[in-house]
Amino acid sequence: MLLLIAMLQGVVVAGLLLARGLRRNQTADLLLAALLFQLACSLIEHFIGFMGVYDYAREHGFDLTFFPFDNPFLYGPLILLYVKALTDRDFSWKRRDWAHFALPVVYLVVHFSVWSLPDAIKFQFLDEAFWGRVIRWVQQVSFYLTSIAYLTYAFRRFQSYRNLIEQEYSNTGKITLDWLRLFLVAFSAYLVFDLLFSIAAQAFNFWYTGWYWLNLTRALLLYYISVTGWSFAQKSSVQLAVLEQRSVQAQEPATNTATGKLTMLPEAVEKYRPQLAQFMETEQPWLDPELTLSVLAERIGLNASQLSYLVNNGFQQNFNDFVNTYRVEEVKRKLNLPEFQHLSLLGVAFESGFNSKATFNRAFKKLTGNAPSQYAGLKS
Repeated sequence: MLLLIAMLQGVVVAGLLLARGLRRNQTADLLLAALLFQLACSLIEHFIGFMGVYDYAREHGFDLTFFPFDNPFLYGPLILLYVKALTDRDFSWKRRDWAHFALPVVYLVVHFSVWSLPDAIKFQFLDEAFWGRVIRWVQQVSFYLTSIAYLTYAFRRFQSYRNLIEQEYSNTGKITLDWLRLFLVAFSAYLVFDLLFSIAAQAFNFWYTGWYWLNLTRALLLYYISVTGWSFAQKSSVQLAVLEQRSVQAQEPATNTATGKLTMLPEAVEKYRPQLAQFMETEQPWLDPELTLSVLAERIGLNASQLSYLVNNGFQQNFNDFVNTYRVEEVKRKLNLPEFQHLSLLGVAFESGFNSKATFNRAFKKLTGNAPSQYAGLKS
């Protein structure tokens, strides 16, 4: 019953995501719908086994052994493409993306080929033949190796995204995608459990009912992904390629792409550094919670690449920390002023340019070493 409920929820949410993805043209929703449907299908074999469908089919001359109800090699590609779609506004399906599905196609070809064999030959091949055991072993090892590779790549993509947005946005609370990190951690934890369970199964020779616990764990994963994916997924506003280019330029003298000439010589940093610091002190642009690198660059008469280079090399900070340094200092200043005593700590943070509690807490702890509540307690 638990597996059935999980399957039904997965299929329903997958359908809703499919409809939303087509309506809003969100590739991420379509990819998550495919992943949820795949997870739901992965429970079919065990579910119908408990229902006695395999025995019933055999009695009527139709055996289901080795029929590919699911395709585990789809997990990795769908997760990676999903992460890419969520972290890049300009993500679009490219022809080379089909290469990720070569192994899933091979899996289907092998399974359908073996499944279609006459029953006597099929069982002898799977249970006694050397190549039958080799196929199962290669399939198992390939699944774990490719899944680990895809999850590693997905984590790297996610971390690169997090680093890049800190170079562009002063408030990253709405685009940090913290839930996506939890999604990747949850899937990684399941993969580790799957591997350990499979190793234990070789040692203790689990019967069919023993494998139920692995399927139940996958059902719980399906529950979690369904809820979080539907609630939090939205089309990204971040142009990742632009941020990647600026990140490279921030580490070296900024170059004019049209002329190929340097537009920010290293020695120019000493000239613009005090000017930028004075502008931040007098104009207080950081009070704008929507302040971005591009907006600030336009206000001070530099391009985004020049400003990024200046902040990184002149202040030894990324743009996010650079702006939030002023906001944190403003919070500390206002906590000592009588006219702000009627405001809560979060209210003072909002008055100082922050736009979310999570962003404020994270920035304050990073820049002062204390949580905001701890600091306020020390001051009182």
